[in-house]
Amino acid sequence: MYSTGMAGPVNRSAPSASASAWFAALGFLAIVGFLLLPYVGLGGDGQNFYYMGISAATTWAVIAGAQRVRRSRRLSWLLLAAGQFSYTVGDIAYYIAHAFFDSDAFPSVADLFYLLQYPLVGAALVLLVRRRTPAWDMATLLDAVILALGLGMLWWVYLIGPLVTGFDASESMASVLVSIAYPVMDLIVLATAIRLAVGAGSRSTAFRLLMASLLAMLAADMLYGLQTANDTYQDGGAPDVLWLCEYVLLGAAALHPSMRTLDRRAKVALPSVTAGRVLLLSLAALLPMVVLYARYVTEQHAGAPIVLLCGVSLFALVITRMWMVLGIQQRLAIVDDLTGLNARGVLLSHLDLEVERGQQHRHEVGIILLDVDQFKLIEQIHGQPGGHEVLADLAHRLVRLCGNAAILGRMGDNMFAAVLPGYGGADLNGAAVRIREVVEREKFAVGDQEDVRVTVSIGLASLHDDGAGSSELIEHAELALRQAKSAGRNRVFGTAGPVERRW
Repeated sequence: MYSTGMAGPVNRSAPSASASAWFAALGFLAIVGFLLLPYVGLGGDGQNFYYMGISAATTWAVIAGAQRVRRSRRLSWLLLAAGQFSYTVGDIAYYIAHAFFDSDAFPSVADLFYLLQYPLVGAALVLLVRRRTPAWDMATLLDAVILALGLGMLWWVYLIGPLVTGFDASESMASVLVSIAYPVMDLIVLATAIRLAVGAGSRSTAFRLLMASLLAMLAADMLYGLQTANDTYQDGGAPDVLWLCEYVLLGAAALHPSMRTLDRRAKVALPSVTAGRVLLLSLAALLPMVVLYARYVTEQHAGAPIVLLCGVSLFALVITRMWMVLGIQQRLAIVDDLTGLNARGVLLSHLDLEVERGQQHRHEVGIILLDVDQFKLIEQIHGQPGGHEVLADLAHRLVRLCGNAAILGRMGDNMFAAVLPGYGGADLNGAAVRIREVVEREKFAVGDQEDVRVTVSIGLASLHDDGAGSSELIEHAELALRQAKSAGRNRVFGTAGPVERRW
């Protein structure tokens, strides 16, 4: 049975979903008010105060969320709060310079605080990536490089390149450097955000809100850069609305309860080779050709060498990634990447071999199938990383219990198998009962909780009692496993019925 008390004591200080929802609702209402102020004669200063108020409220929300997680795991959220605070100070400095000193100087003190936000946010994202990634993950790193290189090329061609070539001699070196620093910093944050997005770890609500916040920030910065280059930017326009959306989404992410697991380390960097990811990588690889054609049609050849270099690099990276996918698939056909046990095909091959030996030499071969009870509920409560922790820990316990006596493998999402040459009858029953008892008795550590109770249901079959071949053994063991589940879970069944009486 999966205990309803498995979650342990409730953390009263944990952020609640209602706090996140209220902050998001009030924040977006404030954005609507920001847009309506000019129509009631309160534009200008009214919008500025609204803007700075939302920014300051976001800083408070992120700090409040950070205080509700373990001190050792606060740094990434505190860095995000520091970045938001830096931007708030920049807004205040910008307002003071214009309202009290009528100064349009560029660069100014405000730019110092605006630019400081980017390394703080970038450092927070790097820290999240390091904590979520279980090991050196070249596959997702390549994915991130491919996507970042494709989008970075667009950044260079349409933002950084025109800035580099568009300055005249009358502008100071400081204004040139600061103007270029904004899109360059954006590009660094973009690359780090992509690495976080494609890497391992749970896709919780807080994760999605954080990624949406970063997307809004980058979209606002890009739109601001384009409007500034064309002298069409106005206060209170689309970039300001997008920046306000960034603030509200960041605050909602910090106040959502799932933020406590956002930096939880995944048990394995599962290779995501879904159709969506392949499509994204393909589109990124095609971008240089699209941009080259667009520049050719408009007779704008500036930046063509950069675009060509990006195209060649992307082609080489995509080919490398496809070779890696092939290698990963070949490895997964032998070893399960999460548990380190034999993959299903390898285990069945071992079973065929042991059954053949058993038939020739007239010795027993037993098989144990065990399934984690209510595994979907475990994932609902603790997320996919929590489910991975349970499966990996269970695999380690099976190795410890069975030693060299069994050939272990993973048969499905939460199903394991043990082939035991020489085991049958009472020996097989005793081994299965011991596994069930140890799993039930020794609590599992999942995330922040050390006392999660997990149980397994077990089905047994032996060669000379239940079949003449490996396929028949598997069928009988699966039937016994279904009977154990139907009887109430946390039980051991053979084809003849329950192995141990439980009330």
